Amino acid sequence: MEYVLKNGKVVTIRKPVVEDAEELISVISTADKETLFLARNPGEFHSTLEEEQNFIEGILNSTSRTWFVAEIDAKVVGQCSVGLVNEYQRYRHRAGVAFVLLEEYSNMGIGGKMMQECLKWCKDNNITQVELDVVKNNDRALKMYQDFGFEIVGTMPNALRYPDGNWVDEYNMVKFL
Repeated sequence: MEYVLKNGKVVTIRKPVVEDAEELISVISTADKETLFLARNPGEFHSTLEEEQNFIEGILNSTSRTWFVAEIDAKVVGQCSVGLVNEYQRYRHRAGVAFVLLEEYSNMGIGGKMMQECLKWCKDNNITQVELDVVKNNDRALKMYQDFGFEIVGTMPNALRYPDGNWVDEYNMVKFL
């Protein structure tokens, strides 16, 4: 799906293809160095090209999750995933979402467009509860999630520990569809 952003540029939100593997590895590796808001420290993401290609194929063949990439000017600049939190029947109403976006492309509305696609997938798959975790001081992401109707339902204290020894809490958020 193509969207016009705040700055007039066009972003395409689409499912990845195997040929995106190298760019996706680059996006994740770069984003890990740009922010403290992701789960990994720089250098902890170790996917090989073949592993990433297999991962893409697995998701494309899945009925319980999907994945989207954000592309501007033929360059992958972000990604988001959405899928069931558990495949047992009692959990099949719940999905989790996660996002990665290169810093230079933030504040353009790309995250919101990726969220729209994730929420559409949830509605199409009879999901009634969408969940995510966000670092407590990630104000930009927190605002976007709240603008989409997500509510804070809990806090995980000391959820992440940084290499310098500092801890940070994460909010657990939910949106009911």
